Amino acid sequence: MSKHKYFGVLYEVGVYFAAILITSLFWKNNNLVFFLLGLLWLIAILLWHDKYDFIAFIIAAVLGPIAEIICIRFGVWSYANSSLFGIPIWLPLLWGFAVVMLRRIFETLKLLHIV
Repeated sequence: MSKHKYFGVLYEVGVYFAAILITSLFWKNNNLVFFLLGLLWLIAILLWHDKYDFIAFIIAAVLGPIAEIICIRFGVWSYANSSLFGIPIWLPLLWGFAVVMLRRIFETLKLLHIV
């Protein structure tokens, strides 16, 4: 296996956990989390992407929060620092990140014949 493929999975996992870390550390400041996740996405998409990343991100950023808003309205859960329809403003970005990065991690693991 080439080192490039292993670097890919490390990069993908690193970006995924960077998004989680940003959210976990700064969740009380919705604007800061939104800005940092947006910046991380911009850097990640400029440095490395495929033709499906943007569309996957948009679909997840729209459909994920819609599902959460519905669940919140029915009292299933709530967010401690919500700002828009019961969700934090950064949640669509986090949904987009999660779907894109998990898809990419899976695709890279397939290339490495791990899954």
